[in-house]
Amino acid sequence: MKKRILSALLSATLVVASVSSITAMAAGDTVNGTTYEYNTFTANKITHPENGLKAPDGIVDYIGNSTVTDEITGVGDRAQNYAWSAIGHGDWVYIGTCPNAMTQTLNFMGTVLGNKFDKEVMIATLNAMFNGAFFTSEEDGGDPKGILVKVNTKTGEVKLLMSKATTDTNVQFRNVVELNGKFYFCGSVNGLPTVYQVDPETDEYKKVYQSISQADYYKAYQMGISVGIRGISTYENKLIISLVGLEGAYICESDNPEDPDSFKVIATMDDMFNYPAYRYQDSIYGGSIWDMAAYNDSLYVSICTGRPENKPDDNTMQSFAIIKGDRDDNGKWTWTSVVGDQEKDNAKYTYGIDPERTRSGAANFCIYDGYLYIGEYNDEEIALERVLFDRSCDFVNANLEQSVNLYRMDTDENIDLVVGDADKMFPDGSITDLGSGFDRNENQYIWRMQVYDDKLYVGTFDTSSLLEPIGQLTNGDLLKMTDEEWQSQIEYIKVLAELILNKYKKPHLPVTAPAAFSVSRNDARDMAKSVNNAGRISKATAARAEDVIELANEVENAVDEKASKEFIATYKEFADASDDISSVIGDLSDKIFTEENFAKMISFVECAAYLSTSERGFDLYTLDSDLNVETVTTNGFGDPYNHGCRTFAVTDDSLVVGTANPFYGTQVWTLAESKSDVDYDINSDGKVDVNDATYIQHVVAGSAEKPDNFDSKADFNKDGKVDVTDITAYQIYLAKNNN
Repeated sequence: MKKRILSALLSATLVVASVSSITAMAAGDTVNGTTYEYNTFTANKITHPENGLKAPDGIVDYIGNSTVTDEITGVGDRAQNYAWSAIGHGDWVYIGTCPNAMTQTLNFMGTVLGNKFDKEVMIATLNAMFNGAFFTSEEDGGDPKGILVKVNTKTGEVKLLMSKATTDTNVQFRNVVELNGKFYFCGSVNGLPTVYQVDPETDEYKKVYQSISQADYYKAYQMGISVGIRGISTYENKLIISLVGLEGAYICESDNPEDPDSFKVIATMDDMFNYPAYRYQDSIYGGSIWDMAAYNDSLYVSICTGRPENKPDDNTMQSFAIIKGDRDDNGKWTWTSVVGDQEKDNAKYTYGIDPERTRSGAANFCIYDGYLYIGEYNDEEIALERVLFDRSCDFVNANLEQSVNLYRMDTDENIDLVVGDADKMFPDGSITDLGSGFDRNENQYIWRMQVYDDKLYVGTFDTSSLLEPIGQLTNGDLLKMTDEEWQSQIEYIKVLAELILNKYKKPHLPVTAPAAFSVSRNDARDMAKSVNNAGRISKATAARAEDVIELANEVENAVDEKASKEFIATYKEFADASDDISSVIGDLSDKIFTEENFAKMISFVECAAYLSTSERGFDLYTLDSDLNVETVTTNGFGDPYNHGCRTFAVTDDSLVVGTANPFYGTQVWTLAESKSDVDYDINSDGKVDVNDATYIQHVVAGSAEKPDNFDSKADFNKDGKVDVTDITAYQIYLAKNNN
């Protein structure tokens, strides 16, 4: 165990020189099965069910040469990371995917955002961080791009409608609405912002609108403008879309979307108080106009506003705004600031609604029970960029400290805190008594909401899935590794270190690794040597490292106890012991434990402390009209790689959930809730018959509440034993014994 913990600490010191803790994820901890049950909810995985969990999915199969197929044999396509948009029709669900999402994000970081890095080193780093589980490319080097596909929710049949190889369309649809029996998907097709119409009766599709030419797109890219079509909605039988062009953000309406000339601008930057932040360097890569919803005869629009020039401090960006549009009988739109600049624009609420809330760059909408629900969306892109390239967890720690809130707005624009921590604005806390993130720090987006069967379903993004290389130091995963998993981890670290060493042999190929390695060739050799010896420390080295091992054991105990404060204190003590560390891993530690890097290391340890109690995988909850909250899942339907509940869709008889999974590909599930109360017998007084066996079983299982007339006391005979003729006692006995 000493050898393993010392190896873990060696890996932890490498994090400061590279990215984050290049330690192990328990990749071999496979869970079989495709049915998830919790309380009264049952979810069934309908894509690649034969593969189970923690295994390739992505809806379709990859057959090589950048080609996918709907002739499913179980291969899967890990490149199809996100079910980005979804809509139901009959028994079918139509889905647009986002391919290789995190690699696209890294490409943005490495181009328009200026974080230059060596691609080969980056891939090796991600392999080392996630023990090979993180998807970076197809094995043959192919690039299948995104797809539009439909899936039968009853049979699992898959039909591929659009893909690069089959229809010469690089499809990345991120949103969809229905209008007059047709589906309108918006996003990017062949790199350009586009709206496509799909007829679900025939599956015929066609492009109906393209917002910018190829030449202007390149021009915008060179200007750092994040062009695109993100928000889409309907309002008074019109299609509403939000766009970004060379002049910034704007909103269009169309009463006949099949006619490109019918799209008319209804809001410009000036109309929107110049709120939209639309450059790649801005909040959420220029998220701009984020979401739109028709509510109370008005059009509400949420907007990303954070720019480098208006950020409150170095570890946050300015929070979101919300504006309202009203259309008169002549078609003229008037815009009002609801959440934004209170002094200049007379907004009712400040940016982000609550002045103490500083993390959320965007907000998602859903209308339920007469209210406009508003879910916060923290800026995780900048947070992850800081971890990768600045070796600092300060931004992500601030996000973890202030997880997301859920609000609701009534028709008079009064706002309630539905889920969130108490503060000055809401001193009594939330009306559900749940804290921010549904009492879970790792929940960083209210990513999607959906009304289904008279309930509001709320899905999250769980950042602990992506932060597992840090979280595993304190959440216990590292200590559960098998010898095979540990050896795999060491091999990935060796590959990374040796790659760096080999690249240093070629002066004409300078290495710029993700975290800006500043080591010489000798340093790299020492690193490779240290990693190579991590699993087999010599007696002499062990003797010199006795004090370090003692400290390592203290760290192990702190990890076992998940004692965050003790872990931080112990790690600080370990960090102070630089002389002992140097005797183990060489002069490289002198470069690691500098005053400059010490604060970054402590931020890393604090992040690990936050994650000590986290549970990987997205959360999903329901709220009813009485604000009763029920948990559907807190672990991504049992798959820790499902880091996000990305989209919902409603078919004739099911709720469909599409996941975000940048490890093994998106999954599609159907979700249902059992209706236990309809099975109960009712007495003439309208109350439940306590002798109803189904009801008794649900009471014992905790899935039904006891009414006032429920007699849980059994009758007793003179001998002190239960009277077997007492029906209540008998039914409880049967329920408890499953007989």
